[in-house]
Amino acid sequence: MSQADFFNDYSTQKISPNLISKIVEVLRNKAYGSVEIYIENFSVTQITERTITKLNRPKQITKRFSIKVLKNRNFSSSSQAQE
Repeated sequence: MSQADFFNDYSTQKISPNLISKIVEVLRNKAYGSVEIYIENFSVTQITERTITKLNRPKQITKRFSIKVLKNRNFSSSSQAQE
């Protein structure tokens, strides 16, 4: 690939199908992480992938507390545990 072909294929001024396919290829396999595209003089020079590995954490139990006002002005309260 000549230098002129490189700049035409990865130009940000006239985006080629080749550049789109490279970006799509990187994004397809990402569940978590980021993709950085580096541009130099109107040309993509680098695509960096960062992968994040998520670790399972135990679910925290949150409690809800509610107060209901009944028509006869008595109060009722309840506490519920939710995951």
